[in-house]
Amino acid sequence: MVEEMLAVSDITQYFYCPRKVYFMKTLGIKIKAKPKMDMGKEEHEKEHRRVKERNTVYGFPEEEIAQVIHDLAVEDIKTGLYGMVDTTIIMKSGEVVPVDVKYTNAESVRTNWKKQLIAYAILLDSRFETIVRRGFVYLPAKHRQIQVNIPDEAKAVLKQDIIRIKALIDSEKMPHVSKGNQCSYCEMKKFCT
Repeated sequence: MVEEMLAVSDITQYFYCPRKVYFMKTLGIKIKAKPKMDMGKEEHEKEHRRVKERNTVYGFPEEEIAQVIHDLAVEDIKTGLYGMVDTTIIMKSGEVVPVDVKYTNAESVRTNWKKQLIAYAILLDSRFETIVRRGFVYLPAKHRQIQVNIPDEAKAVLKQDIIRIKALIDSEKMPHVSKGNQCSYCEMKKFCT
């Protein structure tokens, strides 16, 4: 069997709820975009334009930045991972920093967002032959960026998570989950018993 690549979004969905990955990847159920998702896409484009008008880029002074890349598609064959980084900032110091924009009123970084940034770090390590040590979640509604440290141990754990997620998909067995607040907003709740 040819091993299928795993998208960063699959990791994010898995840490939101493992059943979402089962429904999407094993059963092939497509997610219908909710109004909040559509608004997020529109705001994402606006945010890219706003960045050009500011003196800072996600909290970094312009004079410290060598390059800003929006929507960078990256893959790493070794880990079997691919994704599109919202924004990649390359500092004049050589540091590479992923930034993920979230359109929410959340006050803190959720586990699935941390995992997403760690996945981006792995991809950017490979793409730029560097070691990404931190990333940021940017909350436009609050004009706030939250730093997420990305130690080597977190990358090692995520690589094990990737193996576990692929095993879930290959097993074709619906995972057990505990119901939580996220269930009320989930696009898959009509399939989830």
